[in-house]
Amino acid sequence: MRKHLATLTGLLLAAAFVVVFFLGRRQSFDLEEVAPRVGLQPADLIAMAPRVASQTGATLGTARRVIYLMACSGVPLGRELEEQATRAAEAAKKRSLTPREATRSVLAAMPSAQGSDALRDC
Repeated sequence: MRKHLATLTGLLLAAAFVVVFFLGRRQSFDLEEVAPRVGLQPADLIAMAPRVASQTGATLGTARRVIYLMACSGVPLGRELEEQATRAAEAAKKRSLTPREATRSVLAAMPSAQGSDALRDC
């Protein structure tokens, strides 16, 4: 009887883990949805990643993530996005921050009404 209860408990825990995993994920947007928020094309964002990575020494993945988060926030517009993404990638590399933490710190320093709250939906 104890074996059956232990098996049932294990199955319930596994099912709960799966439910929490899928419900707790952040919604992600395609580049086609994110790029217009900052007045750029998806190809512009893709081309920006290698430049930011080479300027900062951050990995290409970090540069891509920072650019995506900046664009998703909608705060830096147009070409200013690359400057802010470069700052965030530098912060991520030098201070060992995650791309989200680095982006949040750069957005918080910007004179914007939204600031770091802009990442709420990203």
